[in-house]
Amino acid sequence: MNRFRALPFRYQLTIRFVGVLVTFLSLANLVRMGRAWYYAVHLPDLPLTVPWWYLIAMGGFWGIVLFVVAGGLAELRRWGRDGTLAAVTLYEAHVWLNHRLFDANDYAHQTWPRDALLSLLLLALVWGILLHPRIREVYERREAK
Repeated sequence: MNRFRALPFRYQLTIRFVGVLVTFLSLANLVRMGRAWYYAVHLPDLPLTVPWWYLIAMGGFWGIVLFVVAGGLAELRRWGRDGTLAAVTLYEAHVWLNHRLFDANDYAHQTWPRDALLSLLLLALVWGILLHPRIREVYERREAK
């Protein structure tokens, strides 16, 4: 972490912001996995458009992947930055694929403009910050040492 503290404060702040954002996404997915598991045990006959195991597996998968890349991002690893860009993008693509294939109620269809705006905002923040020339330089310089 000494290398991190040697960075200018504004770079520390932006990297921490993205790291916290990705960590929250990770935790939200792990909570989603736990809730799906709980409901699978207590409400096994609840009719769904996807099986419980799918919800549990996807929550766990994205929770772990996002947590790992957030750790790499915090450690100033280039794979953390590249992995974060890829993971967040693939996560959003997966979320929207699920919306298109499995949304079964009117509420989900009515809220898609808000969901699309939030997805675009997330992608713009993550890509905009991590592709900023100074931030990229921090990760490239870190890997060169």
